Formats: sequence, C-alpha cells, structure tokens
Amino acid sequence: MTPAIDVHRLHAGVAEAGKLLALKGRHDEALAKYREALRLAHGVRAPQVFARHYLHCVLESLERTGANEQAAMLAHEAACSAAAELGDGTPSDFQRRDRACLLERCGVNRLKAGDVTGARESLAAAIALDGALPLSRDLLAWTARGLGVPAVRMAEAQRAHGYWTVRADTVDSARACESPVGPKEPRIKEPMHG
Repeated sequence: MTPAIDVHRLHAGVAEAGKLLALKGRHDEALAKYREALRLAHGVRAPQVFARHYLHCVLESLERTGANEQAAMLAHEAACSAAAELGDGTPSDFQRRDRACLLERCGVNRLKAGDVTGARESLAAAIALDGALPLSRDLLAWTARGLGVPAVRMAEAQRAHGYWTVRADTVDSARACESPVGPKEPRIKEPMHG
C-alpha cells in the first residue's frame, strides 16, 4: 500500500522550492512554483493562511523584478477582495493585519512605480488598519515632507523593518519538494480518514 501524501506538506514544499529559486534571483521560476503551490492548496481546500502566504511570495517576486504596477494592482485587488469577503463583519486580528500588509505592499509598489499620491493613500489605509507598520509610517513621513525615496533608501528601510517574507533565514531547504503532478493535472486529493 502506498503511503498517503501529506497534501499540506506538498503545497508548502512546492512553495518552499519557489522561495529557494527566489533567493537565487530566479523569480520567473519562483513565480511558477508559487502558482503551483496556490493551485495545490486550492485543490485540497487548504486554510486561507497558506494562500495568503503564497500571495505575499508572489508579490515579492514581482516587486523584485520591477513589476511594481502589477504587484500594486494585485495587492490592491487582494485587499479589496478581503474587505468584500468580510462584508459588515468585524475583522479578526489576522484579517486586519493581512489586509494592512497587502495595502502596505500596494503602497510600496505604487511608490516605486512613481505614483506618490496612490502610494500615500494605500499606506495611510494600511496604518488605519494596523498602526504597527513602521515602514508605512516612515514612507508616509518622508513623502509628506516632499522627500524622494531613492532605491537605496527604500531597500534599507525594507530590510530594517522586516518587510521581506522570503529571506535566507526564513526558508527551509529541507522542506522544498517538487510537485508529483504536471501543472495542469490536479490529481491531489485529501487523504481519506477513517
């Protein structure tokens, strides 16, 4: 009898393989791994936290390749979708923090794309949801004073405030794995219990 595949370990392992590629600067390949991890996670109805984590990995690779407008749009859409799903309900701390981080990523990428006004709107909305976002506060303060945020200054602020999710100290190469199925063959099913 073949041992059951731990489906959550599988999509997490595929994402981890993507992170290893991202650390090597191979972001196009990393993006393919993240898409596969998202597909696998969706296929087994994994908890939302997995999809959100993989989305942040996607946003980081887009940002690192200079696709700032695309990253800003994707982050904005995800933040709006999160708000719409909540409706009139009160967000949990996780939901509030998640949306704030998406808005911060949107703001950072808008700023990198040269949209200072849009960046300020996103960053202010992020802080309104979660005041504990020092990068957003710094960027708002700098832009309020009319200061530019050159790439070197942005990179230092992102590093100092722990903006990046995919870092050498957060990636576990031992967990990385390849998907056992082709990209268009969703054959993974939840293990049967009983």
